[in-house]
Amino acid sequence: MISFSECGAYGRYLFEYRHDGSEWGLEIVAKSPEDARQRLKALSWATYKGEIAGKMPVPGTRLLQRVAQYLGLNLNH
Repeated sequence: MISFSECGAYGRYLFEYRHDGSEWGLEIVAKSPEDARQRLKALSWATYKGEIAGKMPVPGTRLLQRVAQYLGLNLNH
């Protein structure tokens, strides 16, 4: 789960690899390059969850955070 308060603390890091005669890229969201390398190592424990059918950005997350704070909701589980 993503914590709204920590979203800005993460960067996007690119790793390249070769497979079946082609070069591919893998994006890992992490706090630092070293954190990204550690997350890459952890992928050996990953389990298949299914195919991603689409990706949709969620606009106004800061607004949602302010509304949640106003309502007294804790979105940072």
